[in-house]
Amino acid sequence: MAPRNWVFLLLVFLIHGILADPASQVTQIPFSCSKLSNICNSILYQHNGLTEKNISSLYSVDASQIQTIDNGDSQDHLITVPCSCQNVNNTVAYFYDVSYLIKPRDTFLGVSDQLYSGQAWIGDEDEGFKANTSVTLHLLCGCAEIDSQIMVTYTVQQGDTLIDIANRLSAEVGELQTVNNVLLGEPGFIQPGWVLFVPMYKNGIPPPRPPASKKNIHTDESLAANSNFIANVRTAESTPRGIFTLDNHMEVYEGAPRFSGNHKWVIIFVVLIVVIALLLCMSIIMFMKRKRFQEHHDKEKAKVVSKTMTFHRSASAHTRHLSKENMEDITGFDTERPLVYDLDEIAEATNDFDDSRKIGEGGYGSVYFGILGGKEVAIKKMRSNKSKEFLAELKVLCKIHHINVVELLGFASGDDHLYLVYEFISNGSLSEHLHDPLLKGHQPLSWTARAQIALDTAKGIEYIHDHTKERYVHRDIKTSNILLDNGLRAKVADFGLAKLVGRTNDDDFIATRLVGTPGYLPPESVKELHVTTKTDVFAFGVVLAELITGKRALMRDNQEPNKMKSLITVITRVFEDSDPEGALVSIRDGSLRDSYPMDDLYKMAEVSYWCLSEDPVNRPEVGEIVESLARIVMSSIEWEASLGGSSQVFSGVFDGR
Repeated sequence: MAPRNWVFLLLVFLIHGILADPASQVTQIPFSCSKLSNICNSILYQHNGLTEKNISSLYSVDASQIQTIDNGDSQDHLITVPCSCQNVNNTVAYFYDVSYLIKPRDTFLGVSDQLYSGQAWIGDEDEGFKANTSVTLHLLCGCAEIDSQIMVTYTVQQGDTLIDIANRLSAEVGELQTVNNVLLGEPGFIQPGWVLFVPMYKNGIPPPRPPASKKNIHTDESLAANSNFIANVRTAESTPRGIFTLDNHMEVYEGAPRFSGNHKWVIIFVVLIVVIALLLCMSIIMFMKRKRFQEHHDKEKAKVVSKTMTFHRSASAHTRHLSKENMEDITGFDTERPLVYDLDEIAEATNDFDDSRKIGEGGYGSVYFGILGGKEVAIKKMRSNKSKEFLAELKVLCKIHHINVVELLGFASGDDHLYLVYEFISNGSLSEHLHDPLLKGHQPLSWTARAQIALDTAKGIEYIHDHTKERYVHRDIKTSNILLDNGLRAKVADFGLAKLVGRTNDDDFIATRLVGTPGYLPPESVKELHVTTKTDVFAFGVVLAELITGKRALMRDNQEPNKMKSLITVITRVFEDSDPEGALVSIRDGSLRDSYPMDDLYKMAEVSYWCLSEDPVNRPEVGEIVESLARIVMSSIEWEASLGGSSQVFSGVFDGR
C-alpha cells in the first residue's frame, strides 16, 4: 500500500474514533481463560429448526444432551457440551469443537449461520473451505463459576429483548449485562446476530438476595481484559453500527471519551497538521530509500528463484527412491499436495539428526524434534526400503484434517532415507503418561483427563472410519500411537499401516501378512488375517483397559513369570466375576487413588468389554463408542464440579492446580 494511502486510512480511523459515539461500538467477546486443561459443561442454544437427529450428528452429541425449549411458535434446542479452554488462532478462550464435512458451494458463513446458529469463531476457515474436506469449527462457549449456573451461548434473534432472553433462559438481566461487555455502552440495545453469554440458573432464578460480588463468573482474567479481543464472530444478520471493517474483522474501540462539538474540530485540526507533517517526512524518507529498496527487492527475487530450484531438486531426489507409480500416487492426490522439503532443511532442523533431538523410535524408523520455518515439528526418519509404509502414511494424512488426528506437514527423501514431517505434539504419547509416568517426567493422569483422552481418540478413529471420502482402517491403534498436547487433548498418530476399505457390509479384506502390535490384535486378524473397521475397535478396547488399569497390553504373569498375560483377559474376568464392581476396583490404576466416580469407571469398563467381543459382529461402531464416552465425560465433569474445586479436573494431573 502506498504511504499516502496508508496515512489517509490512518486519518480516517482517527477522525472516526473521535466522532463516533462510544455507545455504538460493539463486540462479541469469548470467555478468556488461562489454563488449557480447563473444562466444564456448557450449553449451546440452537435455533436453526434442525431435527434432534441432525443436531446429534452435527454436534457429535447423544440425544440425552439435547433438550427442547419453547420460543413462541417454534421450538429451539439446548445442547449440553463439554466446554474446554483452547488456543485458537492465538485467542485463548473457551470453545467446543465440531468436525464438519464441507459440501459443494458451502461457505464458512453459511454453515455457521444455517447449521450452528452463527456461533463459530472465525479463524482461517474461509481460505481452507474446500468441498469434500473436513474442517474443525470452534463454537463459542463459557464456564460459570457458581454451581447453580451454567453458561449458555445464545445468538440474538429478530424481535428479542434482554428481558425476553433472560426470562426464556432463567437468567437475571443484570448478570447478563455484566457478562457481556457489548451491552455496557447501550444496555437497552441488542441486534440480531450478536452472540451473547447467558448465565442460566439450572433450577430457576433464586429468590431476591443481597447484591452479589461482581466476580460471579469464571473468567480467570478480569472482564475488562476481554476488551483486548477483536470480535471474530460473524453472522449474516450481524451488521454492527458505527464500526469499520478490515479483512472481515471488526475493530473494537471501547471507552472512547465524549467530546463537545468545538473540541472535536480543534482536535481534528491538530490531527490534520500532524498527518501533513507525517506525509512530508515519509515522502523524504521514501525518496532516500528508493534505490536501497529496489536492490533489496532484486535480492528477494533471486532468493525465490533459488528456493524454487531447491524445491525441484528435492522432488527429483525423491524420484530416485520411489517408483513411477508411487510418484503418481503422490502427485495425484485429490486434496492438498504435501510440501516437499529440501534435505538441507531437514538436516538443519534436527541438528544433523543429533541423538539429543531423538524423541521416539519404532519399527519403521526414528522420530526427531526439529524446527522448520520457526515452527516446532516432529520428523520421522525411515529407511528407503520402508517406502510402502511411507506412502501409506503420506496418502492417508494428506486427505485427513481433524483436530484429533496428527497433522502431516510434508516429506523429503535422499541419502537412502525417507522423511515425514508432522506437527510437534509436545506432551508425548499416552503410553508415557500411563506406564511409570513419574520415571518419564509426567504426573499421573486424573480420571477426567483419561475420560477426555478416550473420547478424543474415539473421535479421531471415527473420523477416518465414517467421515472421510474414503474409509480407512488404522490397523495399529495403541497407547504409544496416541499423542497428547499441552492441554492433554489426544491425537491419533502413525498411519504407516493404514489401509483403505470399502463402505459396504463386506468391507473387510484379507491381509497378506499379520501386521499390528501383539496385545492389540483381534482373533480374526491373528487366525485368518481379516481386517475391518472392527479391528480398530478391538484395539481401542485395549486402550480403554489401559486407561482404567494403568497396565500394559501385555505383561508378565505373576504366577508364571515366563509367560505373558493379556490385559484382554484381565477385563474379561472382571465381568465373569460374581462381584464385577469389586473386581474392577481391584484392578483399577492405583495412581487414581479414590479420585474417580465409580459409575463412570464401570461404564468405561463396559465399553472396553464391548469392544473386546470375540466376534467382530458384536463389537460397536465407533460412532456408538463416541456417544457412550461423551456421556461419561459429561458425567465425570459434573462429578468433579460437585467436589467444590478440590480435585484436579482443571489440571488433568495429580500435582495440584
